[in-house]
Amino acid sequence: MDELARIEIDQTHRGVVARISGEIDISNVGAIKRRLTDAVTSSAPGLVVDISGTTYLDSSGVYLLFELARALEGRQQRMCVVAPPTTPSTRVLLITGFDHIVPVTNTVEEAIEKVGAEAPAAPA
Repeated sequence: MDELARIEIDQTHRGVVARISGEIDISNVGAIKRRLTDAVTSSAPGLVVDISGTTYLDSSGVYLLFELARALEGRQQRMCVVAPPTTPSTRVLLITGFDHIVPVTNTVEEAIEKVGAEAPAAPA
């Protein structure tokens, strides 16, 4: 992947946390999708995508987030996006109504709580 975006992935027992910084646009959205998809195993409760450090998010990036949420839902996993009000990309998510489909929180901790709390219970 080029240097437009950097992704840090943390695997936790409560879900996968992906921190994306830089720009998400049509030139790198495919590589970002592969990286995020590969990071979420079937045993993970879900995915937290932290775009607090994202300086630019175009429509292909928003579509990527919608696609990821739909794919995870099909696997009975959850997704939450971290996008504080001061983040440039937050406005794009609000304009598109993304926050009506996928939970958007201000902090990673809140997002982990949502993904963990909403995840299906593990079999006994």
